[in-house]
Amino acid sequence: MKAWVATSLTGEDGLELQDLPSPPCGTEQVRIANHAAALNFPDVLITRGDYQLRLEPPFVPGSECAGIVIEVGADVTGLSVGDRVLTVSGAGAFADEIVVTPSVQQVHRIPEAMSFTQAAGFGMVHGTALHGLRQRGGLQPGESVLVLGSAGGCGGAAVGVAVAMGARVIAGASSVEKCNVATRLGAHHVIDYTSEDLRDGAMDLTDGTGVDVVFDPVGGALFDQARRCVGWNGRYLVVGFAAGDIPTMPANYTILKSMALVGVAFGMSAIKDPAMNHTNFQQLFDWYDEGLLRTHVGDIVDFGEIPRACAQLYAGQAIGKTVIEREPRLP
Repeated sequence: MKAWVATSLTGEDGLELQDLPSPPCGTEQVRIANHAAALNFPDVLITRGDYQLRLEPPFVPGSECAGIVIEVGADVTGLSVGDRVLTVSGAGAFADEIVVTPSVQQVHRIPEAMSFTQAAGFGMVHGTALHGLRQRGGLQPGESVLVLGSAGGCGGAAVGVAVAMGARVIAGASSVEKCNVATRLGAHHVIDYTSEDLRDGAMDLTDGTGVDVVFDPVGGALFDQARRCVGWNGRYLVVGFAAGDIPTMPANYTILKSMALVGVAFGMSAIKDPAMNHTNFQQLFDWYDEGLLRTHVGDIVDFGEIPRACAQLYAGQAIGKTVIEREPRLP
C-alpha cells in the first residue's frame, strides 16, 4: 500500500511516500479502505516531536480518516464488512488503508447522507467540541460562549456545536475573512482580535458581565486577553495551543472571578469513557442529519500534496479543515 512515512521528526521535510506491506488485521481489529483523510494540528506537531503523543520514526502519521470496512476480526462486534465509517485513530491515516482496534481507537458508522469528505474531517473536531462544551464546560442553553480561532477546524466546529446546544456564540478570529467564515458557521457576534480589543468587545456584547465559557484551541498571548473576558462562575476550556506558546496564569485569578480553568482531553476521555463518547457521537450525527452541523472544509488536496498541506497548516494559513481525498486500493 502507499503511505506517507515520517522518517524523521522534521515536519513535512521528513515525510516520504513509500510502498509498505498491508498491516495484518488481528482478531480485535478492523481494516478500513481509506477514501478520505483529514489534517489536524496535532498531526503536524507529531511529525515534529512537539506533541504529548510522541512517536519514534518511522511511522505513518494522520489522526483521522473515513472509508469502508473491508475486513473484520473474529472478536469484533458491532461492525461489518461494507460499513461506511470514520475513525479517530491517532496515527496511520495517511495511507491507502488503516487497521484499527475499535476497543481503543474510535470507529463510528456514519450517516447515509454524510460523504467521506465530510466524515474524514468530522470526528476529531466535533468530538472535541461537544465533549469540551458539554462534559467539561457544562454549557447550558442561553449561556454565552467565546470561541477563539473560530475559523479553524476545531474552533469552527465549536461554533456549530455551541449554536446547536442553544448558546449565544461570540466568535474571535484573526482577520476579516476569518470573521466572515465564523458568521457563516452560525456565530451570533464576531470580534477581529487583530484590530479590536477582545476584552472590550466581549464585555460590550455581554453588558459588562463577561462570558460563561471560553473555548480556546489557540493559547499563546491570546490567553491573557481571553481570560479577562470570563464572567463570574465562568469556565475557561483549555483545548490546545495552535499559537505555539503554552501560557500561564496566577492561580489567584481563579478566585477573583470564581472561575474554573478546565482541560479538554478528548482522545483519552473517549478511551476512558466509551459510552459517553458513543452518546456524544449519536448526538453529533443527529445534528448532522438535521442540518445543524457540517464539517467546514476549507481545502481539499490530493494525497500527493500532504507535505504542502502540513506546511500550510503549521504556518497558520489554513481556514477550516484540510481534507485529503483519494481513491482507496480495494481488495
